[in-house]
Amino acid sequence: MGKFRILMIGAFLFTAMPVMADVPLPKPRPPEADRKAPQPIAADPAEVEAAKKLCEDFFKADVAEAEFLDPIAWDNGCLAAAPVSVSAIKLVNGKRVELKPAAVLRCPMALAVANWVRDSLEPAALKIGANIERIEVAASYSCRPRNNVFGAILSEHGKANALDIRSLHLSSGANFIIEKAQGLRAFFVEMRKSACARFMTVLGPGSDKPHETHLHVDLQERRNNYKICQWILPPPPGATSAHHGGMSVDVERAGKKAAKNL
Repeated sequence: MGKFRILMIGAFLFTAMPVMADVPLPKPRPPEADRKAPQPIAADPAEVEAAKKLCEDFFKADVAEAEFLDPIAWDNGCLAAAPVSVSAIKLVNGKRVELKPAAVLRCPMALAVANWVRDSLEPAALKIGANIERIEVAASYSCRPRNNVFGAILSEHGKANALDIRSLHLSSGANFIIEKAQGLRAFFVEMRKSACARFMTVLGPGSDKPHETHLHVDLQERRNNYKICQWILPPPPGATSAHHGGMSVDVERAGKKAAKNL
C-alpha cells in the first residue's frame, strides 16, 4: 500500500510539472517601490530670514488675506522657507475673491497672483458685468516631482512657487471651467494673455495630458528670463488656422517640449 501511494504521488508530480513550469514569475519591483520616503527637516534659519524679507512687499501691499505658516523643508529639496496661506484676494473696490482651498505660496508668487487677479482677471470679469467671487484652487504647495513622475526633478509646487487653477466663479452665476474652456471664450482669451505676460510658466489644456483639467502658473527662473506660454484655447467659430485658435508665438516656438519645464 505504501509503495502504491509513493507511485501515485510521483505520477501526480510528473504530470503537474508542465503546469507548474507555465506559472509566471512575479513581476520585478518597480524602482519607486524601493525609494525612501522624504523626511521633514529643519529649515535653514538664514533661508527663512531671507524668505521673510521677501514678504515685506507682499504684506505692505495689503492685497490679500494671508497669514504666515511655519517653514516647510524636506530632505529631498522641497522648501517653503516662509510660506503664506492665502485665503482671499482683496479687490480694489473692497470686495474679496475667495481662494478655495487657501493657496500655500511663497510671498513673491502670492503677490504676483494677487496682482493678476486684481489688475487683469477682475477687469476682464467687469467687462461682462460681474465680479469674480471664488477661484477653485487645484494645487499650490506640494512636495513632489514634476507632473508627479518618479525620478523627475523637483516641481515648482515643491517650492511654493506655483498655483494650479481649476475654475473661476462669478457673481452673475457664470462659471469658467479651465477644462475644455467651458465659459465665454473672450474671458479666457484675456485670462491667457495676462497670465502669459505676468508669469514665467503658463501650462493649460493643449500643453500635455497632466494639464488638461487646470491652468498652471509659476515664477520659475530660467536663463535669459525665458518664458513658456502653452495654453491652447478651442478655436472660435469659423477659425481656419491654429493662430485663430489662440496659440501665441511663444506656444508655437516652445512646442510640446514646454511641458517638461514645469
